[in-house]
Amino acid sequence: MALRMTKNNLILLLVGTSFILMGVAVTGNSNLLGALPGYVLGFLLTFWLHRDTLRSVDDEVVIAIKRMRRSFFARLGMVTLVVVAVGRFQAAWLFPLALGIALGLVVSLMASIKKILSSGKG
Repeated sequence: MALRMTKNNLILLLVGTSFILMGVAVTGNSNLLGALPGYVLGFLLTFWLHRDTLRSVDDEVVIAIKRMRRSFFARLGMVTLVVVAVGRFQAAWLFPLALGIALGLVVSLMASIKKILSSGKG
């Protein structure tokens, strides 16, 4: 069961990226570049959660809970790794990174919810 990035999600990812880069160009504040890896990470976390949820749907409850718990800690480790790396090399990017993660999560979740509602499964 492979999870693909649909054309709409790719467009949302590229539009968000272009807005971040435009904001850097207009303001001249290079610290806003920290939102870029955060935005992409937010999208990746949503796809990862969706993939693991689809895998766990048909499992027994105990197995599904164990799989989701492992996946949660793996996603938490990924976020921690990115935050530590950004904090180590570009500490001024931490706040824009957090904003980018939040923006990426919200945009990708809204797109997923819209797709689910339009397909009649919700």
